Amino acid sequence: MNNKPWLCLCLSTAFLFSGCGQQSASIIETTKLAVVGQPDVTLSAQQVAKIPYASAYLKVGDAPRAFVVLGFADANHLKWFTADRNMLVTRTGRVIKTLGFGNDLLFSDSALSDPLSDGKTLLKQNSSPTWQHREVWSGKYQSGYTLTSTFSNKGVEAVTVLDTPRKLVRIDEKVQIPALKTGYTNSFWLDPDSGDVVQSYQYLGPDMPLVQFTTLKPYASGRSS
Repeated sequence: MNNKPWLCLCLSTAFLFSGCGQQSASIIETTKLAVVGQPDVTLSAQQVAKIPYASAYLKVGDAPRAFVVLGFADANHLKWFTADRNMLVTRTGRVIKTLGFGNDLLFSDSALSDPLSDGKTLLKQNSSPTWQHREVWSGKYQSGYTLTSTFSNKGVEAVTVLDTPRKLVRIDEKVQIPALKTGYTNSFWLDPDSGDVVQSYQYLGPDMPLVQFTTLKPYASGRSS
């Protein structure tokens, strides 16, 4: 191990991983992801385990599924980077910002606590909280609008992550944008013990792509992965 983090993911007929490193403050300056010529990236649990950083699968709209790693962690804000250096920021499992995806989500915030930040409460069958937040996009509807969300517990579902079946609790978020007279539904699959979001299907906004995000190796505060 050295003090200079580097990760090389090479694809031919299979993935070859080389290099690992450590850097303080959970910051990875430059993370290279090689996702070449594959319709959808698929890694084994053993391959993911060799990578010393938090990692995930990311699929945006009709684009191929990519493998991404955590590039920067600032409190609950996690910045994930793709091979071509596009960026996606999550907070307690919710996508709150994107860069490089066309019509990007520039801003998402609320004076109220996001129900996803208290996943254990959402796990309760009779829990159906509501929430309001504001979003701003780079293209259409860029002025920013207030979104109203209602959450509902849909029960336990089987979800396969890295070839391992897991029983996760599905939470649906019905989103309404009154000013635009439109809405959509996001889905989050939570760990039944911790309440953490393991997988999510989220729309970046009205008439915007669906983002599918599956955590493979979760981020642990105080460590590089």
